[in-house]
Amino acid sequence: AWALSQILVVSERNLIHENLTEGFLNYYDIFVRNAFGNYRNILKEVSYNPLMSKMLSYLDSQSSLYTRQKTSKTIFPDENFAREIMQLFSIGTVLLHIDGTEKIDATTGRPIHTYTNNHIMSFARAWTGF
Repeated sequence: AWALSQILVVSERNLIHENLTEGFLNYYDIFVRNAFGNYRNILKEVSYNPLMSKMLSYLDSQSSLYTRQKTSKTIFPDENFAREIMQLFSIGTVLLHIDGTEKIDATTGRPIHTYTNNHIMSFARAWTGF
């Protein structure tokens, strides 16, 4: 449980009510309940947790259409949580071999990326209003 809490971190510095410990206890209980379970279930519970929604700023994210109708401005959904899920919590930035070394594109000699910015934008739209 402790190791999982070091990967899926929330910080009281980014939260307004750092003296409210109940939310942090609830958050860390996710890892205690799922320490020997499925990582997908952990990501699901972390995603539904209010601390993570505040920490990674997807709590008040709004769709482009909604903001355009309300303000006449085009504002894109917050991409922070979508990027964190892809980059830090799941697949990483580059494809890896089974031994952990980077897969290299034979034509360019560069590492093969696991996702593009279009993927991030699509995931951000999915998290909007969540």
